[in-house]
Amino acid sequence: MKTKRFRKLTGMCFAAAALGLLTGCQSGKLADCFTKEEVEQQAVEDIELASSNNYEGWVERFQDDLQGSLTPETYETFLTELEKKGAFQEYGKTAVVGQEQDGKNYAGAIVVVNYEEGDLTYTISYNEDMEMVGFLIK
Repeated sequence: MKTKRFRKLTGMCFAAAALGLLTGCQSGKLADCFTKEEVEQQAVEDIELASSNNYEGWVERFQDDLQGSLTPETYETFLTELEKKGAFQEYGKTAVVGQEQDGKNYAGAIVVVNYEEGDLTYTISYNEDMEMVGFLIK
């Protein structure tokens, strides 16, 4: 029940941005303003920040106009789901994609993280300033 609620809440906050940026990609090629390594590294840092019980720090990583849509309750639901997965084991496969939308460039990272009790797949989207514009787990 909580898993469905969590996915719904997280999805409502971020799915439009993440899906619009990542699934609508025609070429998937990163714009010159991004590097694959930079996007991968930032994604790992943002996953670690999200997992660190630092709500304020996590919210600050988002683009300014999206910060108001984030709530402590949604973040707590994420932490609860994360706790169910047990201890961190390792980072798995990672994919990086890019897209141009309305004249703006975006990058996205899809990162599989292995935990003691199963995997989580993070989809994190970034604007040209490397601010998060999407954060989705599944």
